Amino acid sequence: MQSTTERVGIRELLEAGVHFGHQAKRWNPKMKRYIFAQRAGVHIIDLDQTLTLLEQALSFVRGVAEANREVLFVGTKKQAQIPLAEEAIRSGQPFVAERYIGGMLTNFQTIQPRIQYFKDLAVRVDQTPEEDRTGKDWFALNREYQKLRRNFAGITEMERLPGAVFVVDPKREELLVKEANRLKIPVLALTDTNCDPEVVDYVIPGNDDAIRSISLISRLIADAIIAGRGEEVRAEERPVPPVIEESQVDAEILQTGAPDGSTETPNGISAAPPAADEPEVPAEPEAAPEVDSADEPAVVVESEVIAEPEATAEDETEIVDAAAIDVEAVEPEVAAELEAEEPDTEESELVEEQASDEENEETEEK
Repeated sequence: MQSTTERVGIRELLEAGVHFGHQAKRWNPKMKRYIFAQRAGVHIIDLDQTLTLLEQALSFVRGVAEANREVLFVGTKKQAQIPLAEEAIRSGQPFVAERYIGGMLTNFQTIQPRIQYFKDLAVRVDQTPEEDRTGKDWFALNREYQKLRRNFAGITEMERLPGAVFVVDPKREELLVKEANRLKIPVLALTDTNCDPEVVDYVIPGNDDAIRSISLISRLIADAIIAGRGEEVRAEERPVPPVIEESQVDAEILQTGAPDGSTETPNGISAAPPAADEPEVPAEPEAAPEVDSADEPAVVVESEVIAEPEATAEDETEIVDAAAIDVEAVEPEVAAELEAEEPDTEESELVEEQASDEENEETEEK
């Protein structure tokens, strides 16, 4: 039988972005032996080791399938849900793609009644006519069904504990890994540079955030299971990798830059090419900060009072002389007022002299 590594080489791993790790500041030092280099602050995974360890993991999975045991697929992060579930269904294996319930492995017998209840509930929902799917009772029934479907839809046919567990991102699925280790169930994991490889039995160093990377490794695991059952893997049976919108991808994936100026991010998501440089617009001068008058006390400027010089004798004569106003130079109305207020003294004296002369003449005649 043709080995998997002969069908998948370094080129296929590079195209899928398997070699991109996490940012160097977020690494786990225990993954140092699987790191090839560091570029632009991002760790690059050694794909030679990935191929070697991948072949070992696939050989183990084929042995599990030959022993008629199941492999539980687990990956609850958004970019892993669709490809992992599709490959698990194609190979006929149980899977958990939305939420892992604590105790699913360690308390497997305890949750069996709940799984059976979910199966019965699914039959009731499926047999309900369309015209009866209204009202309060139907909505309560459907709400409970959707809740249980999220938890148990992928494990309804798992009647016993699996022979192995395939995990995408063991750091995120820490609870599952702990339960598997307690029960001595072998763990295969697509392990990124921020994970602890010591809790995994079969480490597959690679990018656990890129959809193409997850799809490739999940497909190889499914092919190994099918081959272990003695079935032939046909290319047309392999599902087309789904397209997931960028809005469904975790924020940390979009924030990670790609090394060497590549348009593909370290997590395998193609980024838009940089936009052309636009002419710089001169910045407007910043306005001077307004000073709040309430903050600083107002400064009162006291005007200097110029002392008037004391009046002298000469000044008094000038003031008296100024009273002698030229009547002709003043406006007629004002001149009339001045003439009325100040009668001519010379004419009054002449009138008085004439009156006194007439009185003297009258007395002499008498």
